[in-house]
Amino acid sequence: MRLQEFTQLIMEGGHVFADKTAPIDMANIDPTLDAYFAELKKLFPKKAKIFSEQNFVPLGSVRKKAKSGDIDLGISSHDLLDKEMSDAAVKQWGVDPTDVQKEFEQLQKRARTSSASQLRMKAFLKMLAARINSQSQLLYCDEKKVTDGNLFGLFPQMNTKGQEVGVGVQIDWMIGDLEWLKFSYYSSAYPEGSNVKGLHRTQLMLSAFQVANITFNHVTGLKDKATGETLTKDPKQALKILGDRLGFKITT
Repeated sequence: MRLQEFTQLIMEGGHVFADKTAPIDMANIDPTLDAYFAELKKLFPKKAKIFSEQNFVPLGSVRKKAKSGDIDLGISSHDLLDKEMSDAAVKQWGVDPTDVQKEFEQLQKRARTSSASQLRMKAFLKMLAARINSQSQLLYCDEKKVTDGNLFGLFPQMNTKGQEVGVGVQIDWMIGDLEWLKFSYYSSAYPEGSNVKGLHRTQLMLSAFQVANITFNHVTGLKDKATGETLTKDPKQALKILGDRLGFKITT
C-alpha cells in the first residue's frame, strides 16, 4: 500500500483504529517516531522544541520487547499549556481560544465530577485533535475518545529506511504529571516468551489499592474512596500510603 492510499483510508473516516494498525517491530519504532515528531513540528511550529523523546517520553513496554502493540507517550501537561491554560498558550497551537471556550461550556453542562481545569484541558485537546485532522495528511486523531488526559492517534509505520510499510500504529498521548505517568504505566523488560506482562503489574496494583480503599488512576494519581480526597501523584508517597494502609513496607 502506498502512502497516498494509506492516507485516503484514514481520511475516509469511520472507526479507523479497528483494522488499520498492527504491532510495530522494535526496529521500526525510532524511524516511526522520527517521522511522527517531524509531522508535529510541521503542524505546530511554535511548539517545535517539545517534539522529542525528552518531552514525549515512551511509556510501558516500548523498546522492551520485539513488538509493541502501540506506542504510549507520556507528556507533562505543562508542556502543552501553562498552569492557567491561558488563551495565549492555546494560540501557540494554532487553536482558537473561542472554540476551546465554547467546547468547555458544552462539556460543563454534562459534567458531574470533573473539575474546571479537567474540562478545559479536554476542550483544548478536542480542538487540537480537530485541527490535526484538518491539517495533517499523515496523522489522524480520534476526536470522540479524547479525555482530559488522553489523545489517541493513528500514524503510518516507517521502516529503518524511512519508508512507510503500509500499516499504521496507534500512538497515544498520556498527559499529566510525567513522573506519575512513568510509574503508573511502567512495564519491565520481561524475557521473550514470558507469560508475565506489564498489564499483570497494573492489575496487581489496582487490586492492592482497591483493598486499601484507594482509587488508582493512571493519569491523576490516588484518591481516597471514602472521602473523595486526592491523596498524591508522587510514586514514592503512593507506595508509602499503600504500605501504611495494608500494614507492611513496600520497596521498589
